[in-house]
Amino acid sequence: NGAQKLLGILIAVGEAVAYVLSGMYGSVGQLGVGNAILIIIQLCFAGIIVICLDELLQKGYGLGSGISLFIATNI
Repeated sequence: NGAQKLLGILIAVGEAVAYVLSGMYGSVGQLGVGNAILIIIQLCFAGIIVICLDELLQKGYGLGSGISLFIATNI
């Protein structure tokens, strides 16, 4: 279970870096390095929140499954 969380966090970090470097939010030159890092941190934090919500759904809290949570958050 811990390895799955770690892998999920690593994937969230990788996706965040890929989104910013691909120019989805503008070129890094226009954004500035500081803003690019803030966007990466924000995306990583959002991924961690989704992982925590998925864990709560797996424990039986809430309605639905973890898969529907990922579909609803567009990750």
